[in-house]
Amino acid sequence: MGKRIVVTLGRQFGSGGRTIGKRLAEELGIEFYDKELIKIAAKESGIADSFFEKADERGGAKAMFGAFSLGGVGMGGTMFFQSNDYLSGESLFKIQSDVIRKIAAEKSCVIVGRCADYILRGDPDCIKIFVCGEERDRIRRIMKYAGITKVGEARAQMQKADRTRADYYNYYTDKVWGASDSYDLCINSSRFGEEECYQIIKQACLAKMNKK
Repeated sequence: MGKRIVVTLGRQFGSGGRTIGKRLAEELGIEFYDKELIKIAAKESGIADSFFEKADERGGAKAMFGAFSLGGVGMGGTMFFQSNDYLSGESLFKIQSDVIRKIAAEKSCVIVGRCADYILRGDPDCIKIFVCGEERDRIRRIMKYAGITKVGEARAQMQKADRTRADYYNYYTDKVWGASDSYDLCINSSRFGEEECYQIIKQACLAKMNKK
């Protein structure tokens, strides 16, 4: 694929957004990044991936994550020294943001969550997507893929994940998670169905690529 495109994909928990993003990357022949970003950020910074896992899409940059006395090397060789031997959420967010910018500058890709739409807001080749869904459908999907048998448990997991993602996004950006003005396309997988939702997103991406 010659023309560069970067797709950022925000999603409500259980909306099918990640599955759609994965399929989109496969069919467009581009890279897909979700949890992979944690390992890349850890490798680039020299900081254990356990720190990034603890902070992954969790709000509250003032949180401190464990003892860290050696310091780490960030993108471009920058050293991140932490006072009191602790690593802050803000430091981890900065490292991960640099990784996202670097990846997006080098190749076409799909990036799931992690404020990527905000981090890449100045990139003209970036299309920002958000996938939502009705509660009943999201609960059904969560129960199916997570092997949960109780509706209440699935609902609690859904609400907790959404709250965590919203706190993270709202903390690190000047926008609101899930609000339409934060994205180029917001789509409800319950209204259209997962297949049609995928096709709409794919056509939007192809249209952006062909517009160049």
